[in-house]
Amino acid sequence: MNIIIAMDAMKGSLSSVAANELIAAVFKAHGHQTYTIPMADGGEGTARALLANAPSASWCHTATTSPIGDVIQAEYGWVAATKTAYIDVSAASGIQFKTETVHPQHYSSAGTGELIMTALNQGARKIVVGLGGSATVDGGMGLLSVLGVRFYDRTGTVLTGSAQQLAEIAYTDVTQLDKRLKDVTLIGAADVSSPLVGAEGAVYQFGPQKGFAHAELAQLDEAMQHYLEVTTGEVNSSPGDGAAGGIGFGLRHFLGAKLVSGADLIAEQAHFTDVLESADLLITGEGMLDHQSLIGKLPLSLARKAKQSKVPVIALVGGVSGDAARFRSDGVTVVVPIVQRVTTIDEAIDEATINLTAAAERVASLLSLR
Repeated sequence: MNIIIAMDAMKGSLSSVAANELIAAVFKAHGHQTYTIPMADGGEGTARALLANAPSASWCHTATTSPIGDVIQAEYGWVAATKTAYIDVSAASGIQFKTETVHPQHYSSAGTGELIMTALNQGARKIVVGLGGSATVDGGMGLLSVLGVRFYDRTGTVLTGSAQQLAEIAYTDVTQLDKRLKDVTLIGAADVSSPLVGAEGAVYQFGPQKGFAHAELAQLDEAMQHYLEVTTGEVNSSPGDGAAGGIGFGLRHFLGAKLVSGADLIAEQAHFTDVLESADLLITGEGMLDHQSLIGKLPLSLARKAKQSKVPVIALVGGVSGDAARFRSDGVTVVVPIVQRVTTIDEAIDEATINLTAAAERVASLLSLR
């Protein structure tokens, strides 16, 4: 069989490349032909996936600020020929920086703004921002403040940006926005199609995983609604605005960014639909297949494309929650959980290599019975 392997990263354990190679080794041992495609959906690993086939790409390392204000080192991709920077929000503002000692209402996306500023200083003419895997729910306030947007409260005091300050915004001033941004093409590669506010928005969908208690969500969503109305004069937002805790909105509204599906962007660059033409099977997957997978996450995005090409899909996932029939209707033929026993999240992460190898071996053995 000719098998395409296009896994998303398993958070905290395996990168897309590592997961792909591990699975490919198993299937090759069973006599199958494999073709691996590094993938991401806007979250962690997006920049590397986009640059996987760019031999002239280099990686820049720079000091920036974590969501809690610590000085950290972060990287972004750079293609000198086109003066294009590839920045993951997760590099500076990622969920990996979450801490139990600081409440997430105080987290800021300023570090991502600093990475954008560094790229501008390098002469960037195009900047692609991977919108996913963030620890922040500040609507991009921190990022925007670094780039020159000023947020003021009722007393005229400048707000520097955090979820706690969303409700305090009285007015904004964009006259000090970095003028170089006018000549830069800005793309936001979103990992979800969520709007900024409401039941499907940034707060209710992703606030809990960033550390907010369920009892805090209503007030935070109201603050985000206030932010939307004060800055736009409107009550409704656009798909993708809720990505990365509202950074999608900040990039689109204040900086004129075009928001696109991260999964679609990477699939297009990898000529995914062309590769499907010669495929007998697609293997994809991620850490969790659930309701969030339906709003832009990688596995179902690829499965829908495979369905159009009549290619069956096996999803290898750390866990599954939700309506299996809905996943099937979107093109997933079989869901294979890689964890086979009751375990903790930490144990699952530690044993990801062993579990994924075993799951791939089970699938390969079944295919060999044909």
